[in-house]
Amino acid sequence: MASKPVKLLKAKVAPQESMLNVKEKKGILRSLSFQFTPFGRSNRKGTKEIHAYDITPGCDSSPQQLPGDFGPITGVQCQGILLKKYKRKNHRAKWSKKFFILKECFLLYYAAKCQKQYERTRKIDLHPRGIIPLIGCSIVSGGDIGQKHCLLITHPQFDQAFIICARDQNAQEMWLTSLREATKISYKNTMVGETMIRELESKGLKLNEENKIYEERLKSEAEARQEERNKNESLEKAKEQLEKEREKLIKTTKKLKDDLNNVRNDLKLTNEAKRTLEQEKFALTSKTQCLVTNMDALNLEKSKIEEQMSKIIREREKFLLENQNLSTVTCQLKNRLMEIESKANCINTEKEKVQSLLSLNEQKTIDLEKERQYYNHKTKELLQSLKEVNEQKELTETELRNEAIARAGAEKQLQAAEKALEHLEMALKLTGAQMTELQEHIMPDVHKLREFFEQCANDSRLDANKPVIMKNAIYARRSLRRSKTKLRSSLRKGKSQTTRQDSIDSSKLELEPKTLIHLDPNSVPKRLPMRSGHFISGYFITS
Repeated sequence: MASKPVKLLKAKVAPQESMLNVKEKKGILRSLSFQFTPFGRSNRKGTKEIHAYDITPGCDSSPQQLPGDFGPITGVQCQGILLKKYKRKNHRAKWSKKFFILKECFLLYYAAKCQKQYERTRKIDLHPRGIIPLIGCSIVSGGDIGQKHCLLITHPQFDQAFIICARDQNAQEMWLTSLREATKISYKNTMVGETMIRELESKGLKLNEENKIYEERLKSEAEARQEERNKNESLEKAKEQLEKEREKLIKTTKKLKDDLNNVRNDLKLTNEAKRTLEQEKFALTSKTQCLVTNMDALNLEKSKIEEQMSKIIREREKFLLENQNLSTVTCQLKNRLMEIESKANCINTEKEKVQSLLSLNEQKTIDLEKERQYYNHKTKELLQSLKEVNEQKELTETELRNEAIARAGAEKQLQAAEKALEHLEMALKLTGAQMTELQEHIMPDVHKLREFFEQCANDSRLDANKPVIMKNAIYARRSLRRSKTKLRSSLRKGKSQTTRQDSIDSSKLELEPKTLIHLDPNSVPKRLPMRSGHFISGYFITS
């Protein structure tokens, strides 16, 4: 009855893989009074039940002082990281860092990363990498065995000595004293461990009854959690779909932003041209306003003079005699009227000139827009022609590559045929009974010759089709020349139109200058692949 609750406690603490080795470690674990976590109700409510055997000392680095009769010891005597030496067959010895714990008469070692967990929880893991019983062992400082500050643990029943290494001399002395004291622990300490295990077994029976109740609760909670997981999975699927849609929207927004930037750049150029035209228009309108104000002032003066003239005419009827004396004044007034009328006529003519200039500016802006559209259309046509030329160039280059490959293959076949002929000549020189043996050598050479002559026939067919390829290349060059002549004629027409517009600055289409590369006619090969240029009197023009 006492062994069953121990197995249940081990099943809770250890994983499923360690259940197979429980029987082997049972005797060792009974002698270790290891720490067990309390499973009572008080732990679930939040209060922990503290046991005397579950407490580790505050300072683990210094070993505990043992009493005179080596009675029961609780907690850990010493702990820290040491280097452990291990060696396989036909391999060199290696050193690895391990976390060692000295518990009573046993030395336990774990992986180095377990130190942080131990320092945080102050509890010993029940599944170490290895356990070394120290009762009856001899511990000696080994000097330098590949490393400094080594310790040797030996026993008659061990196959070989267990070697560990400390980081410095103080740590070596501390571990040596604590290990030697651990070898002297009496039988009383092991008996204390067994009594503790029996107490734990009795508590385990009570805990099993409570565990049944908690298992039923856990089943109900597990079902509820399963439902929540299903809901979460559906939500995650919806979230993934939303993220995909979000990525699509991000891509579309990026494309729209690029389009907006292009449109904004075009708008900036048009706005700059519009601003220049508006400035000129504003200057002309200001001039016209000044002329209109002058005209109004002159009209006012004219109206005043007419009123004065009417008064004078009325007075003239009354005062004929006085008019004779005032004839000189009337002549001056008439001269003044003539001058005013001449000024008014000049102002009208200037106004008509300004209006004509405005109409000319509007016509020129319209012409400039038409020219811009025309040049855009021409550039698109040139780009299409260049694409066609590039496609033809790629076709010719692939054909030339195939020809080069075929020539290399033909040369190889010629060499094989020559070797076969040499073998045949040697075979013909031989006589008699050796002919039957040589047939095995002659037949593959004959097959090679047959394949060679068939390949020659195919090559002759390809040579017959070569003029078609050259015709295509010539037509491509002619089409390129025609497109360039059309471009030059269109540019000349545009220049003739721009020379007529003297007052307004017209926007000219700046073509990229063509680079001239001087070629020696002797260095140029007979067959050249089509490229994006043409030859003119020893110069290769590239766009």
